[in-house]
Amino acid sequence: MIVTCPACRTRYMVAEPELSRPAGRIVRCANCGHSWRQEPVTADHPSPEPVPIVPPVHKPAPEAVAPPVPDTASAAVVPPRRHRWFAFGTLAVLVLIGLVILALVAGRGWVSSVWPPSARLFAAVGLPATSPATGLKIDKITPSRAADGLVIEGEVVNSARISLKVPKLRVALQDGAGKEIQFKIIAPPKALLQPGEAAHFRTPFEHASDAATGVVVTFTPG
Repeated sequence: MIVTCPACRTRYMVAEPELSRPAGRIVRCANCGHSWRQEPVTADHPSPEPVPIVPPVHKPAPEAVAPPVPDTASAAVVPPRRHRWFAFGTLAVLVLIGLVILALVAGRGWVSSVWPPSARLFAAVGLPATSPATGLKIDKITPSRAADGLVIEGEVVNSARISLKVPKLRVALQDGAGKEIQFKIIAPPKALLQPGEAAHFRTPFEHASDAATGVVVTFTPG
């Protein structure tokens, strides 16, 4: 007789004596593993007409298809907008820092005249500070005490072979440890000096500190 699995509809040829018990028999499908009670073969339950048993057809699994690989030669990855702005900001900061460093190096003479301790910093990195008035020199600096305070005198000399403009002078007072305690900017004694010419300058410090023991005079931009 023909027995059909109610789950996967697979058919089996079974001998009728195997299913002739009055209470039927529990059978299990060899294809899907489903179990069920098969009623016995009686006159009320005739065996169906035999039909050819077609073994279950197992369809082959579809071949795995690899996902397409993007063409990296023709497609460029576009970075997110936020990353582009971050990269642009970083580049701008680096450029700004570079410009500031170049300005400090180019104007180290002026920087050292305004802030003398910076001259040692420039010299430490192999960039000695040059005078903003190359060819001019300050000579014969003489401090003296007077009734109106401390008076600083000296002269500016043009040692070049051409006429030079004289920038302003920065006169600073220092204590015994070389620390600057007071300074002032004064006008040049003469606007233009001829080759070999010297010009005398004099400036008082009316309220000079009693701790002042040294004087430093430098050029500043005119």
